[in-house]
Amino acid sequence: MIVGIDLGTTNSAIAYWHDGEPRLIPNALKGELTPSAVSIEKNGAVHVGSSALDRMAFAPEQTATSFKRWMGTKQNVRLGRGKPHDATEMSAMVLRSLLDDAEAHLGERPTEAVITVPAYFNDKQRKATRRAGEMAGVVVRRLINEPTAAALAFGLQDKEDREPFLVFDLGGGTFDVSIVEKFENIIEVRASSGDNRLGGDDFNEAISALAAPRLDVDDALEALSPAKRNALLFLAAERARRALSTASETDFSIVVDGEEISSIVTAEEFSHAAAPLLKRLKEPVVRALRDCQMDPGDLSEIVLVGGATRMPIVRNALTRMFGRFPNNSIHPDHAVALGAAVQAGLLSG
Repeated sequence: MIVGIDLGTTNSAIAYWHDGEPRLIPNALKGELTPSAVSIEKNGAVHVGSSALDRMAFAPEQTATSFKRWMGTKQNVRLGRGKPHDATEMSAMVLRSLLDDAEAHLGERPTEAVITVPAYFNDKQRKATRRAGEMAGVVVRRLINEPTAAALAFGLQDKEDREPFLVFDLGGGTFDVSIVEKFENIIEVRASSGDNRLGGDDFNEAISALAAPRLDVDDALEALSPAKRNALLFLAAERARRALSTASETDFSIVVDGEEISSIVTAEEFSHAAAPLLKRLKEPVVRALRDCQMDPGDLSEIVLVGGATRMPIVRNALTRMFGRFPNNSIHPDHAVALGAAVQAGLLSG
């Protein structure tokens, strides 16, 4: 059996082709997204996904996230009391967890996989990703660019030739803009640009910078270790950012020594604080269009990928930029995994 896997910086997902369509496979907690997080206790017990992310608040020194940024490098981290782990090893742990979920859901363990990678990944990073799949116990049939996978999920394969898609991918840790089109049944990334230091995490930091000074009236935060303080603020900011996708204001709250301290953050305040980040979204779009000599009107679709694109401030900025609404008919967190499953279906005939 072959599956499609979105190995993401913040979240990962697995899908398969069934009855003529791609379908996501739920994890053990019945969720369709598995946090790309690993935590290793001092006794060697390994946690992956939500359980690892939950441990970040009280055991940050045993927990790692966003390690996809290190893929193909020698950077590593020592979790618990064990040996240092690099991004390939930790990614293999995430992949193994996804494959366990697939086996539980489907009744058989996948033996092959299509795994997605950012379009800007170099040969070393792609080889490291392939090695992670092999360490997890699958034959990696193909590595597919994330924008190509997203375009497949939105139906590029059914479009006429030369109907370009602009894939706007704002994830947790990176931002990518790609222009993808089909010609004679070959799907090609015509241009790719981005900012690998811009993502949802940066919007979280903007919320933290806004709310944290209001919380620490009794220096409660200053008494914490830097690692624990940062972990608590990160988790609170992530909750607040998600809430502001549908609400005009929300609580930014953390618990210190059993006592909850909180502050109200409004959508208007967040929009103002995030203005410099929104400005950074425009240049990669302009650069990608310039590289393939296109105007915004030449694009058949503008599709959204990545959980951070759910923020109204991002969607509003895009609508102003292009003068039309982007296509958000597929959940932005699911598109890449579903596209990988489409590719898996094509490979399996």
